[in-house]
Amino acid sequence: MRRSIVLLLFVLLLSIAGCRSGPMESREGNVKVTLPACQETVTFVKQADGSWKGSVRTTGSARAFEATVSWEATRQLSPDLLTSLGQGSFMTSAGAPEFGAFDQTLMLVSAASEPVPEGKGTLRIFITSMKDGSQQDIVDIPLTLRVGQ
Repeated sequence: MRRSIVLLLFVLLLSIAGCRSGPMESREGNVKVTLPACQETVTFVKQADGSWKGSVRTTGSARAFEATVSWEATRQLSPDLLTSLGQGSFMTSAGAPEFGAFDQTLMLVSAASEPVPEGKGTLRIFITSMKDGSQQDIVDIPLTLRVGQ
């Protein structure tokens, strides 16, 4: 009885924090992300030029025009200020109307002029509209950023 109450409270706290176990899916259902997990830690290593680099693996599936999925990563410097850690796109194994699988390692970079990359970050996986360039089928994954050796 006590164990089930503790488990229930843990699940409730995760859902309040915006995290849940299992794959994350866009509201429209065309993008499903299995990795990274919510609050996964991304470790950054200082480079010779003073910049910081880290990587995060993303897996899942998407139903996207010409099998193209976009991504962007940001770091929260303050409640009102975000800075970019990178952006780009990658291909899935099939284009719409089929779901195609993806398994990509994304490189995240923080410039030498930016503060040390620690704290909260977000990886956004989405489909870019061919009609107007807007972001559709958005999946936001909260990340924990830290500095390593």
